[in-house]
Amino acid sequence: MRTTAQILAIAALALNVGVRAEDPPRGEQLMFIQPEGWEVVYEEREDNLSTTEYVPPEQTEGLWHEMLTVQIMLEERDANPDLMLTRAVDYLSRRCESFDALPIQLAGVGKYPTLAVMTLCGLDTSSRLGEVSLLRAIAGEENFYLLQKAWRVAPFDVRQESPVDLESRKFWLGYLAYMRVCNPAKEDCLHLDTAENAAPAGSQ
Repeated sequence: MRTTAQILAIAALALNVGVRAEDPPRGEQLMFIQPEGWEVVYEEREDNLSTTEYVPPEQTEGLWHEMLTVQIMLEERDANPDLMLTRAVDYLSRRCESFDALPIQLAGVGKYPTLAVMTLCGLDTSSRLGEVSLLRAIAGEENFYLLQKAWRVAPFDVRQESPVDLESRKFWLGYLAYMRVCNPAKEDCLHLDTAENAAPAGSQ
């Protein structure tokens, strides 16, 4: 059952990655670093929505404990990140028997409006597992971006401490915060090109 690929599409109705890999990057793009050893297990471009999912070695699209999802809604200009992220979170909550969402403060993470949140799903009605996610929304001038790092865990009480340890959450929040949106036409991607393994989304 496809779930992460539907998040932005649901939000739009109320909300490697981006343009196809064979297309040269044009205009605004997400500078994305693929985690070492992680593999693409799902790619789709439907209308203006692009989705790519990554998992660590020996995990699959259906059987995973960690997943990284990058979605780009192309030509979604002047999107309200608060509204879009709220709708994405609401969609995620609908498949959980217990759910909570905690806003995360981000600072110094680029010039484009951005918001982040941690979601806690005590029991996913589809997988019958718990799920913890970090989501970051970025409203570019041309496109809208949603980054999600998810963990599947044993069912848990969302009123208690997150089952994902603090160090892991801090590491992946830092990873998501490092991603940048830029536009070669404005020459604001140059300082990002030297980052190890950095590449425009869609070029993986």
